[in-house]
Amino acid sequence: MRRQTVKGQAGFTLIELLAVMAILGVLAALVAGTVVGLGNRSQSVRLDGDQTSISKAVNAFALEAFPEKFPIVAIGGGVTGNIAGIHEINFKTGLPQDPNKVFVPDFLSSLPDSSALVSWRIDTNSGNVFFAQDGSALIKPSNNRLDISVHPTTGSSSPSATSDYLLELSMAKDEAAPEIVKISIPAGYTLAGALASAGTLVGKLQVTLDTDNNVDPGQTIRFGGVVLTTSDPDQWVLVVDYNNYDSTGSATLSGGFRVKPANEATRVHTIDVVRPSSDSGGTLTLTIARGTDKEANKATEKWDMTLVGLATEKTQSYTVPSNSTSSEGGGVDANVSEANGFVPTGTNVTSTSSITIIANPGKSAVFRWSAQEHSTIAPVVGDTLFFVVLPGSQGVLIK
Repeated sequence: MRRQTVKGQAGFTLIELLAVMAILGVLAALVAGTVVGLGNRSQSVRLDGDQTSISKAVNAFALEAFPEKFPIVAIGGGVTGNIAGIHEINFKTGLPQDPNKVFVPDFLSSLPDSSALVSWRIDTNSGNVFFAQDGSALIKPSNNRLDISVHPTTGSSSPSATSDYLLELSMAKDEAAPEIVKISIPAGYTLAGALASAGTLVGKLQVTLDTDNNVDPGQTIRFGGVVLTTSDPDQWVLVVDYNNYDSTGSATLSGGFRVKPANEATRVHTIDVVRPSSDSGGTLTLTIARGTDKEANKATEKWDMTLVGLATEKTQSYTVPSNSTSSEGGGVDANVSEANGFVPTGTNVTSTSSITIIANPGKSAVFRWSAQEHSTIAPVVGDTLFFVVLPGSQGVLIK
């Protein structure tokens, strides 16, 4: 029998080992960079997830509390940048009527890991939960866009059952312009009685164009409009007179300035009304007549729309055009000033019997409004319009 011998295997040379080590080093660097990126994304995902879970837990806590109360830390005066209604969340808070039941773990299963990274905040006016760098001033998040608040009726010192409501919508320069704004009204409110005949003034609008406008650059411009009922009880109109304005640079139109083209000086925006009841909510859907406007806002812009609790005036001579625009001079006669805003004047506005337009619910609670927006660049698929939530303080405390 012939014996076969196995030849000895040679080892790696020094050059081969160095080459392998260099390749491993490059791979390690690539993997390390990927891991760091994943860490940042993981942290972002964790914050988003915690925001959702904390929001649900806070809402559950408030609903069980009597009177309704959020789990917050009592913040004393003198805090830098402090804004009324903004508080830190207290994860150790006990339910007011049941001290044995605490926020964590009865409403939130465990203290979120993210609480070691950020300070969790809440706007008690709206119930919105957000986070900020630990130790930073108690201010609203920067993306706040729509605030809704209740104001005493003219001549009153405190909110009443039929107080006025102020809706403050902010729009940044060059952002997508809104086309439709849907405002959801909580159940329990009473909105516009059947006695409001066509032409009744149920609200007014004050618009402020900041100094970055391209109409009269460097000057703040204010104009406005009125909210009127129509012959259709389920539709109002917002009639805006764009070229009747007050400006710190030119108080009248004599300087030749025009906010809108002359043939679009007056625009009629529609407001579709679905009235809330004691057990179901309602909506106000504002559809904006864009005319020849482009896709983006041309200036930093703020709309302050007031809905009155009691209507006491109506227009006699103004007829709402059937189309979305009308020629210059067809708007509502009004004085526009920084002090008084947009105030309808003239013989076309007369007094009428007091009519309740919006009445507060009888129950003491925080009533959470909400709003969505469809913009000029939002997608449309078939008949489906896509909306995004408008962030801001949209909760109203009724005592």
